[in-house]
Amino acid sequence: MPSDCLVPIRRYGKTLLKAAACLAVTAAIALVGHAAQPSDDKDRKKLAVLKHEISALQKQLRHTDSERGQQAEKLRKTEQKAAQTQQALRKLDLEVGALDTDLASLADKKKILEIAKHKQAELVARELSAAYRLGRQEPLKLLFNLENPDKVGRMLRYYQYMITARSDVLSNFKNTLSEIASVEAELLAKQGKLKESQAAFAAASDNLKMELEERKNLLATITRQAVNEKTRLSTLELEKSQLEKLIAKLEENIRNLSIPSDTPFATQRGKLPWPVAGTVQHGFGATRNTSLVWSGWLLSAREASPVKAIHHGRVVFSDYLRGHGLMLIIDHGGGYLSLYAHNQMLLKEIGDWVTGGEDIARVGNTGGLAQSALYFEIRNKGKPVDPKTWLQPRK
Repeated sequence: MPSDCLVPIRRYGKTLLKAAACLAVTAAIALVGHAAQPSDDKDRKKLAVLKHEISALQKQLRHTDSERGQQAEKLRKTEQKAAQTQQALRKLDLEVGALDTDLASLADKKKILEIAKHKQAELVARELSAAYRLGRQEPLKLLFNLENPDKVGRMLRYYQYMITARSDVLSNFKNTLSEIASVEAELLAKQGKLKESQAAFAAASDNLKMELEERKNLLATITRQAVNEKTRLSTLELEKSQLEKLIAKLEENIRNLSIPSDTPFATQRGKLPWPVAGTVQHGFGATRNTSLVWSGWLLSAREASPVKAIHHGRVVFSDYLRGHGLMLIIDHGGGYLSLYAHNQMLLKEIGDWVTGGEDIARVGNTGGLAQSALYFEIRNKGKPVDPKTWLQPRK
């Protein structure tokens, strides 16, 4: 219930009207909440069916007895394995960075405690020296040395304060020593964890080098097999056909998915951000081969640089596709899709919501590219459209 509804209902008409209105609003909110839940459940079920159907389609597309097909399958497995290793490296790198930060913080904390310890040690030494000089029967000495009995009470209270203060000094010193010991133990534990993470990082880096070398050899074999224009054309046509089959399957399954947005994709023509900080290597409609043209943009970009979603939406594909490598597709609602291919790694999965400008992948060269780049498409009702009319002009 809205906060301003929580007031006593008085006999005045305006107050009663306000209370009635608040109750109506509260009831409406409750109805909306109940209505949204089944819709979300339906979407989740649709996405689960989509995952299953995509998996079945992928198996069908991968099935081939040709030597080129077998090499492409080997390339897929190698590139996916390398992507998993790079994901592990990314995680370990973040872990090492966090441990370095923790160690620096603990080292600073230990320095502060050591300074406090030295100051407290001086106080403890002074208190011990004073106690030694006065002897063990300090209260009696005070009483015997007092000539005015009226001062006895005050002096005893003063003495009690002195004893309490001395006790506090010793207690603080003890607590500081205990805290230093705790920090030192934590430092040792963190240093041990850091060594383990660094060793794991080194091992993963070595594995990645071997996987990339294997990929290089596979690409060389595939290139040798594509000895003529006819072979290259048939390969490109096969890859295009597989993408079209995938898009058709997506269109069939996501037609009724709800993608709520305050800024519908259709209203964002010429306003959308670029997916990468790169340059257009091949533009929409440019000749790709004797009978094929580019259906999107191939954007040259720095390896491992972030790939960003161009608009709010939901991920409907996050997997590997022959000729396109690790690819991610986002449904923006209203029949609009955006496609991001040849990634080094994918940061989102089917069903994930994304916002415009959010990191969704890292630029790579999977799918058989020689250099790192992002292949980017925008589709409307399954048909590719020119990204130039949708993205913000470059200054």
